[in-house]
Amino acid sequence: MLKFFRHVRKQLLTEKKFSKYLLYAIGEIVLVVIGILIALQLNNYSEYKKEREKEITLLVNLSNEIGLDILQIDNNTRLSQERLSRLDSTLQLLQQTDTIDKSSFILESFEFVVDQYFKSNSGIFDEAVSSGKMTYVQNEGLRQSIFDYYRNAKESDTDGTTRQITDESITPLFIETLFMNHEGFSSLGLNVQNISDLQSIDLEVLKTNRDFWKMVLLKFGSNREQMARWEQIRIQALEVKEEIGKELKNLD
Repeated sequence: MLKFFRHVRKQLLTEKKFSKYLLYAIGEIVLVVIGILIALQLNNYSEYKKEREKEITLLVNLSNEIGLDILQIDNNTRLSQERLSRLDSTLQLLQQTDTIDKSSFILESFEFVVDQYFKSNSGIFDEAVSSGKMTYVQNEGLRQSIFDYYRNAKESDTDGTTRQITDESITPLFIETLFMNHEGFSSLGLNVQNISDLQSIDLEVLKTNRDFWKMVLLKFGSNREQMARWEQIRIQALEVKEEIGKELKNLD
């Protein structure tokens, strides 16, 4: 093809047809420019396609990651509800203190110092932010929703408050009201009856012990506040996951 153009150009110059040669030269330049533009367009399309593939991969991974958060919240909520239900059943035993096995009562009460905690699965998001990959997400509204979700999921102080309440308030009250007695030490396999002046637990006295009921109030209150907070995060997670799903359909 190039030989053909050279031949035509040479022939026009030989025949001294300058005007025709000029038109031919302009046409040749136009063809070259068009070829360059087409090549650039193809290259741009190829780069665009690669970026959309990266965007799809990122969105799928983020959706899966948020899905793990939802599963974690569901599991935490279930375990917390079951624990509170068991503790409630244990408390109901105090209606008939003469029928309670004291050691079993104390063992079952250990759940007062057990909690669930939520930690967002944010590995994919954190890596995407640090590497600049979040720019792959072209939909600005969706990108902002993703940032808002992770900020909300990470900055929740409810679990931290619950942990603090359990460590600093519930645990000391539990030890003082339920554990500092013969049955409490026996639950750990320790018999201290002959080496301490500790008495057996008096469940009738426990029923009127304000510190004991303060512990109950803190436990149920903090755990229910936790679950309410988790539910807020769960709702937001479902909304963002749905947004991502719609965007992925648009990108197909």
